[in-house]
Amino acid sequence: MSYCINPNCSNQQNPKQTIFCQTCGSELLLDGCYRVTCLLSDPNKPSGFGTIYEVEDGGKLKILKILHNTHPKAVELFQQEAEVLKQLNHPGIPGVESDGYFIYFPRNSQQPLHCLVMEKIEGMNLEEYLSQRNYQPISERAAVRWLKQVVDILHAVHQQQYFHRDIKPSNIMLRPDGQLALIDFGTAREVTQTFMQKLAGQQITGIISAGFTPPEQMNGKAVPQSDFFALGRTFVYLLTGKYPHDFSEDPRTGQLIWRDSATGISKNLADLIDYLMAPFPGNRPKDTQEILEKIEELNHNPRFIQKFSSNQLSNIGQNIQAVGSVSRQNIQALGSVNYAPFWKRVLAYLIDLVVVTPWIIIWVIVWANSYSYSSYSYNPIVVILCIILIFVGVWLYFVLLEISAKQATLGKRLLKIIVIDQKGNRISFLRATGRFLLTLIFTFLGIYIIGLIDFLFVFFTKKKRSLHDILAS
Repeated sequence: MSYCINPNCSNQQNPKQTIFCQTCGSELLLDGCYRVTCLLSDPNKPSGFGTIYEVEDGGKLKILKILHNTHPKAVELFQQEAEVLKQLNHPGIPGVESDGYFIYFPRNSQQPLHCLVMEKIEGMNLEEYLSQRNYQPISERAAVRWLKQVVDILHAVHQQQYFHRDIKPSNIMLRPDGQLALIDFGTAREVTQTFMQKLAGQQITGIISAGFTPPEQMNGKAVPQSDFFALGRTFVYLLTGKYPHDFSEDPRTGQLIWRDSATGISKNLADLIDYLMAPFPGNRPKDTQEILEKIEELNHNPRFIQKFSSNQLSNIGQNIQAVGSVSRQNIQALGSVNYAPFWKRVLAYLIDLVVVTPWIIIWVIVWANSYSYSSYSYNPIVVILCIILIFVGVWLYFVLLEISAKQATLGKRLLKIIVIDQKGNRISFLRATGRFLLTLIFTFLGIYIIGLIDFLFVFFTKKKRSLHDILAS
């Protein structure tokens, strides 16, 4: 099928081999080589920019962008986009050939259409990608790899003294081979729309993408660092599966409060993303080279890819009490993070006993007050109830804290210990309960406190696992 791009044509669809439109007579073979096959932009959502079509050029599909407005400023910005894209020779940017820009006159029309033909990027954009995943966040590994790809593209753009101004998931394409491409260099398009809204006295909304556009750009003062803000917000979306405007901001600093929704990422990556989207442009990276250097640090510094909150290690320290030892690969990745020594685990346990003692005392007092001097016995119902409440309270204290995001009881937190399984994950509710019951048994037998058996297992087993760790696994 050949599609007529004359906006005044009443029937724009024509047979494929037709040279001139059968309805309005406009030429269908644009600039002597491009045949429009279909309309890509939504006809129900017209913009001040114009329309986007798919065209065929010698059997190869490309994208055609058309500017309908002929105001000199609009044309200047459109031509600027064409010139910049011609200069940018990067696999992550749609290519534009030297003759990709041309002017087309529909039949019986005095108003020309400014046209720009560019490479068609196959694949889906990252907004569609996350939607297909049911908004399941991407992994840290994917995030770091993709972040580097996009910054590489931005580096090429910024080197030409040009910046994108509308970075968001829908403007980043994921090719079938896993490589990213930045599309819609709509600075011309978006600024054109804004310019025309100014002429019409309308409210300026053309270059605002909710949740992604930085504050200074909303005020008409975009700078190259504005791209960094939008890039950081884009990766918040990819790492949480939520749009940035769904999160609140710190009323004091203006920082986005998003980290608790991003599980399994390191503090270093979260810090870099916050750096990118600092509320004030002067607090963001000075250029793309600085971002690339920080990404290199992420790739080379030994770190443990955690499945707990991003700031946990900095808060809780660098000792691990594994339910079973950490695997050899994880030990290598942990760097300075060490398996908690036996004496430290015993001390943490004793501190926890002190913490739960008030709870035990309360119910022992209730138990004692049930004594009847007339019958010289305790009320059996009260006794049973007190025993149950003591047990349940202490059990919940140990279990719920060890499976929480903190992964540690108060005693362990004081001594900077966290509890993980052999793969570095949080332990399950059942495993935490097993640890508690075995520890309780050892306590009553006088084994855990004395440390005889655990001492032997910790110091003489290859993986330095205590007896109750082994049994709980």
